[in-house]
Amino acid sequence: MVHSSGDPAYALARSPEEYERLGRQALFLHGTTERLLRAAGLGPGMRVLDVGSGAGDVALLAASIVGPQGAVVGIDVDGGALRAARGRVEALGLANVRFVEGDLAAAEAGDGFDAAIGRLVLMYGADPAAALRGVAGRVRPGGVVAFQELDLDPAVGARSLPEDSLWNDTGRLVTEAFRRAGMQVRMGRRLFGAFVAAGLPEPAMCDEALVGGGPGFAGYAWLAGVVRGLAPLMPRLGLDVPGELDTLADRLRDDAVANGTVVWTPSFVGAHATMP
Repeated sequence: MVHSSGDPAYALARSPEEYERLGRQALFLHGTTERLLRAAGLGPGMRVLDVGSGAGDVALLAASIVGPQGAVVGIDVDGGALRAARGRVEALGLANVRFVEGDLAAAEAGDGFDAAIGRLVLMYGADPAAALRGVAGRVRPGGVVAFQELDLDPAVGARSLPEDSLWNDTGRLVTEAFRRAGMQVRMGRRLFGAFVAAGLPEPAMCDEALVGGGPGFAGYAWLAGVVRGLAPLMPRLGLDVPGELDTLADRLRDDAVANGTVVWTPSFVGAHATMP
């Protein structure tokens, strides 16, 4: 995460287990994020700033796109996550990725980037437009800014058919936890306005959800992992922690299979614009 004064606290746990969960989430979201980055114009040889880099998943994806002639700098305030990210980079033998600890305003990450990117970052900020303005200041004229954010509708939670499902009940719990924690739960829908308020050009937008069913859908483990990450915070928010968290993914799957349910994730909304 990249925080500034007045931002709400990161709602999920900071722990090795959370960094592993983020890695599994990255695999689940890989295609949606790669499509956004390529549509934004990322390509070989580019120098990229990854904002809110965490355990490095988006930075590693960007590095695979820009190749060995390009470079990626990841920035985050969570030193533990960056230690995990650096270990992954070292294990992969990558020379074109480095990480900087600190917030965007103070960190020595450099300027003149060809692109600045982030995934599920702005939803944790009190002023997303101000954060985007700071990001844009690091990008050269003609460079690109691209972000992907969740859009969680409190009136819906999560979508499935039929509507009476454990998936929807769990999705509503997650949405309410994020809402009570002060997150920007409709950040995906607000990306367009945030880009414009930051002085960026009107962004091109896309909206993707992952849809599935049957016993093999990876979304069950993804949603259960989010709940486990939120569980330590839920009592402080006045929410009951679901019982038997270790079996939640299996119960989500079994409920969907038994009822022939088709499940939808919330929207993952992408926005990208080219700097004037």
